[in-house]
Amino acid sequence: MPLVVGAEFPLGQWWPVFLAAAGLAAATGGNLWGGLAAIAAAAALLLLNLGVLDRDLSSLWPAALIVVGAAVLLRAWRTGADAAAAPGDELNVHCLFSGSRVTASEHFRGGRVTATCGEAEIDLRPASAVDGAVTVHASTLFGRIILRVPHDWAVDVRASVAFGTIESQRTEPAEPRARLTITGSSLFGGMLITS
Repeated sequence: MPLVVGAEFPLGQWWPVFLAAAGLAAATGGNLWGGLAAIAAAAALLLLNLGVLDRDLSSLWPAALIVVGAAVLLRAWRTGADAAAAPGDELNVHCLFSGSRVTASEHFRGGRVTATCGEAEIDLRPASAVDGAVTVHASTLFGRIILRVPHDWAVDVRASVAFGTIESQRTEPAEPRARLTITGSSLFGGMLITS
């Protein structure tokens, strides 16, 4: 028997709305492609649940998976496979169904990291924060981000969490040399902050 909320709202049919909301939050939080993929998947699942799409169309999921994979490969080919992993003063790392390891430059100015169904490992330990304070916008959607921070930096986490985690395995310094502010979101994913 399906779980029913109220008299006319069968939750078993409408659960993809939650996935669409998570995708919208990811898209507006900086993870545009991952958010759009989650919204598209939620829309297809909702249409199947409501009977708008024929159940026979559900057998087309392997073709959809091939299209997504081809789009990822085309994007990597057009931008260069190592473009995301190139060190620089500003981070610009986007992992979509992939992984990346990046070591920040000595004159670090912050940046953006997104992980959608993938993992990004960012090593900030050799970096020096320009002006003593930097911000990293980090967003996960069914992915994971590991931030390795210098032991003498203070970390201020201002990211939102929904069905995910943000965990710190470090001790804050008494007299920090620099301050790192982490913004963004963790949706169905995780962030680990360590030294």
